[in-house]
Amino acid sequence: MQDNPNHFNELSRREFIRVGAAGATGVALAGFGGLASQAHAETDATAKLPRRRYGRTGLEISTLVGAADWSAAIIPLAVAQGVNYWHKAHRWTAETMPAAIKSQPRESYYLEVVVDRVGGDHMKGHIDEEQHYQFVKQCVERSGVGYYDVFKFHFGYHSVDEAKTEPGMVRAYERLKKEGLVKHLALSQHHYNNIGGDLAYDVINYLVDNSPYEAAQFFYTYGDKRQIEDCIALAGKKDFGVIAMKTMGGVGRAADDKKFQALLAEPRFKGSTPAAAMVKWLMSNPNLTAAVIATSNFEQLQENFGAAKQGAVAAGDREALNLLAAYNKGLTCLLCADCVSHCPEHIAIADILRYERYAMDYHELNRARAEYQTLTKNGTACIACGDCLSGCPADINVVAKLKEVHALLG
Repeated sequence: MQDNPNHFNELSRREFIRVGAAGATGVALAGFGGLASQAHAETDATAKLPRRRYGRTGLEISTLVGAADWSAAIIPLAVAQGVNYWHKAHRWTAETMPAAIKSQPRESYYLEVVVDRVGGDHMKGHIDEEQHYQFVKQCVERSGVGYYDVFKFHFGYHSVDEAKTEPGMVRAYERLKKEGLVKHLALSQHHYNNIGGDLAYDVINYLVDNSPYEAAQFFYTYGDKRQIEDCIALAGKKDFGVIAMKTMGGVGRAADDKKFQALLAEPRFKGSTPAAAMVKWLMSNPNLTAAVIATSNFEQLQENFGAAKQGAVAAGDREALNLLAAYNKGLTCLLCADCVSHCPEHIAIADILRYERYAMDYHELNRARAEYQTLTKNGTACIACGDCLSGCPADINVVAKLKEVHALLG
């Protein structure tokens, strides 16, 4: 091949604007002959991302899904590489929806409308059938897309009991489906043990067999709890779609750590990076439909997509994952929320450390600070009792970490 693998990375946003979306796509695809320069792995530049069945929805979706908050500059490239499912697509209006998507036949891509609680955030808000129904109707009208393929309950139920007794979200979906405005029902599920609720996998395990939900999105990363693995296996057995999120814990900060990068230069890691290895590891699970990964630039897009096309986890990838796991020990939260169960103050520790990820791994400090300000109890509520310490599989000094995060975000 004559392609220059660095050419993709040299395509700046200014250059993208100069040549236009179609031209930039053609230029940048020349660099899709491999992963980022560190990875040294060859893939076919013309190959599309693999697709998998999204559970009971029956939709065949790309194994990496896109998101409406991605840079407009990289969306045409993602489309060209086969992304056909878009998370939080309700954020686009008829004027802002990328031309690369809406220029395609409507049935060739899938859009998701994300529906939040009302009257507060995901912890303090409530479910209201009529308001959810009206929200989606307004989104359809504003976007001009005709319908959304997936109605997704954002953040999910507080508990199994709420899922059993609160039908408002499902009823709003059923009304909209009857009118042809949505087609399938899914949710993104978080942990709620800080408010006396349940953990994500407990809620999903219930929904798989006892609800009209067809798919779910939840936290999943290398080294995660056995209960998460079991939940994904059950989903696969029951034809329940699963999208992994918050998969790249520690990858961003490791990329900025000179000591880590020096270690990564050793021969045993040749041909891999933590990000590429993580994507391959995710793709190696046949019960996982897809992953949504924060992607902010061309280099990340190239690295993630190249890895997803390869799929197989090589020896260098396993070494890279183990190096990342060792680096994360005591530093990066896996968002399992075990510590929350031990906290007498019921602090939303996992949420606080999720916001730290936004700042440290995604480099979105303003977003992290804005989210942190919404908490009823922040890191200053910690009484330093230490009860949480035994409940952390990542060996994080949670007491000290809460102080650090408050200094960063408070």
